[in-house]
Amino acid sequence: MSRAFSIYLDAIRFLAALLVLFYHANWIYRPGILFTSLGHEAVVIFFVLSGFVIAYVAETRETDFRGFMVARGARIFSVAIPAIILTAGLDYAGFQIQDAAYPEGYRAWDYPAIRVITSSLFLNEIWMLGIQLFTNVPYWSLNYEVWYYVLFGILFFFEGRRRWIVFGLLCLFLGPKIVLLMPVWWMGVWVYRSQYLANLSRPAAWLCLLLSLLGGYWYVHVNMGQWGWDYLKQLMGPDWHLQLSFSRQFISDYYLGAILSLHFVGLRVLLARVEDLPQRVTATIRYLAGATFSIYLFHQPLLWFYNAVFFSVEEGIPRYLLVVPFTLVTVFILSTFTEKKKHLWKRWVEQGLQLLERTGARFRQSFAR
Repeated sequence: MSRAFSIYLDAIRFLAALLVLFYHANWIYRPGILFTSLGHEAVVIFFVLSGFVIAYVAETRETDFRGFMVARGARIFSVAIPAIILTAGLDYAGFQIQDAAYPEGYRAWDYPAIRVITSSLFLNEIWMLGIQLFTNVPYWSLNYEVWYYVLFGILFFFEGRRRWIVFGLLCLFLGPKIVLLMPVWWMGVWVYRSQYLANLSRPAAWLCLLLSLLGGYWYVHVNMGQWGWDYLKQLMGPDWHLQLSFSRQFISDYYLGAILSLHFVGLRVLLARVEDLPQRVTATIRYLAGATFSIYLFHQPLLWFYNAVFFSVEEGIPRYLLVVPFTLVTVFILSTFTEKKKHLWKRWVEQGLQLLERTGARFRQSFAR
């Protein structure tokens, strides 16, 4: 992967995180512009990007399943565990400050122990479960993505029939919702691993880029996301459609995933020869992208908390211009203690894994006697 394309992916990652944040900020004030209406689409961007990046690191950095899962665990837990704690604390504090700041649909505070346990184990969305982490709605996608990591690791590092058996059993355990969106994630893997796509001619790359831009315009112009939602609802009926939760528009998500894949195919080839990038631009994008995961997992409870703090400020633009900037600043501060400390979390995950292995070995020895 060229340096220029890597920087571009970082910029897209940061942009996608902002799309999700501004989409959820619509509850506070709705600007009515396209940029604030693409929250679900941003998650599709994350899925395709994630598949591409995971395929890259598995091929270039991690050499076995254990190392792969330790690295992924450090990445995930460095933000997921703080997000669980932070969401609980902010929800409690914000509700005490001003309960009217929290819409009825976001008050998912019953059975707190169950919500914390399932969120910690990423089991919130298996089969027909739909367990929300208090006010933190965006946490749902982590309950998909973590399992995509595991499934990829099984296929990439296991050998023979065993990998397909384990892969199939895990898919059966996870259920239809997670499996339905898995092809979107695997599109990113396919883009990275395809030697044919990596060696396209520049005219073909320009064609891919043009088709992706036209396809993206068409997606927005005809409101394809809503079409995918409505078509599947008509096909399945409202009751079954409701059970699919965040996978309820997977048909249009497949289309969007394909368009994004075309985009990345084209730009990977076109940016391969770009060498000179301004250091200031590169450093800025890297810094912003370094807080992407924190923006995604922290922004929702922070938005509601600051909405409660500034509830006395006039509703609409005045409050919006306080809540959103405070949320962003807080996220960047928090990111210095979470994802930007992945090396510490990697050490802790490794130590925890070694402890489990030693405990398991002692148990097997005791059982053998």
